[in-house]
Amino acid sequence: MLSTPELVARIRAVTGDTQEGLARRLGVSYPTINSWERGRSEPHARRRRELEELAESLDIRSELSVLVIDDDPVTAEIVRAAAVDVDASVAVSSALDGWEGLVVCGALKPRLLFLDVMMPGLDGLEVARRLPSIEGLDAMEIVFVTASGSTTVLERAAALGNGVLTKPLELDQLAGVMRTALNGG
Repeated sequence: MLSTPELVARIRAVTGDTQEGLARRLGVSYPTINSWERGRSEPHARRRRELEELAESLDIRSELSVLVIDDDPVTAEIVRAAAVDVDASVAVSSALDGWEGLVVCGALKPRLLFLDVMMPGLDGLEVARRLPSIEGLDAMEIVFVTASGSTTVLERAAALGNGVLTKPLELDQLAGVMRTALNGG
């Protein structure tokens, strides 16, 4: 399931609507659409259903849910850029720290997780250790991302996940991981 900001952004991209245009289409105010798209608020259940029905009518689907947990927001933007090249059915969400990431994982149940190893507070290795306690994540693949060249760090990450990518991230490499996940591999 797409997050509300991603859903609103996808609908606007397909329809060419401005925030004002989408607000008129749904019978809500422009600030409401702005708030949804920026993730500041969530629509009530009836409005969320209307968004989902509109998305369905526009053939917008989320076949691959990707989550990026990284304290550097640029990483999420790079993953989003790679996702555009993969398929329109890839939905990318992000969290800026390990605690928020655990909450988002529980809510979204992503199929693919790009997880930064070194973050302040709860680091990526600890996040990975805690993920099995969250129901519904059995099929999730974890790909660690790190700027560290330490053999110890890379080995620990490889033992806890399905792969490790080193920063700076390359679009082709990210796209390859997403294509593999999208094709069930």
